[in-house]
Amino acid sequence: MSTEVLKEALDFDLLADVFVTESISASPAELHGQLCGYLASGVSLPLEDWLVMVVEFCDIESWKEDQSREAIVELYTSTLSLFQNGEYGLVPAIADEDAPLSERGVTLAQWSHGFLAGYGLSGRKDHLSDETKQVLKDFANVSAMQLEMQDLEDNNDNETDLTELVEYARLSAMMLYSEHHDVKPDAEQQNNNRVH
Repeated sequence: MSTEVLKEALDFDLLADVFVTESISASPAELHGQLCGYLASGVSLPLEDWLVMVVEFCDIESWKEDQSREAIVELYTSTLSLFQNGEYGLVPAIADEDAPLSERGVTLAQWSHGFLAGYGLSGRKDHLSDETKQVLKDFANVSAMQLEMQDLEDNNDNETDLTELVEYARLSAMMLYSEHHDVKPDAEQQNNNRVH
């Protein structure tokens, strides 16, 4: 499956629609951050365990719509594939470029908060590398900026700063994942990369 198709399952608006349908008040960005943090910690997370975590996180008894559950399963499988495929294609599920800068900033702060929560839930706290400690500290700083982000004005400087923060979050999550897992391009990608 192509990286672009995998990224479609991480679309913030799609996830927000699921949350509305299911009457979930939590943040879709935070949920995706939690998944990324757990996976990046190096601890395995089977799909069924993830689905139990989602129900707890969202504070729901069960899914009202089968399509909602399918979207959450796709979020899991696409995120895992994007971590594993070696293309560094993972993107945080935050408000897209059409949204006001303040909304994008707030959802990045929520995603960062979720990442820290997921990493913590994984139970991995021993023998963290200096790089890992720095990334977690940086994510804590971004998470703490939620109120500041609400007042973010739309201008070129803020746009540039936020774009750099999103890119840092994206690359850092994948770096932490690759510390614990072999990241390999899929066979199709490997064939495309071979020198002829």
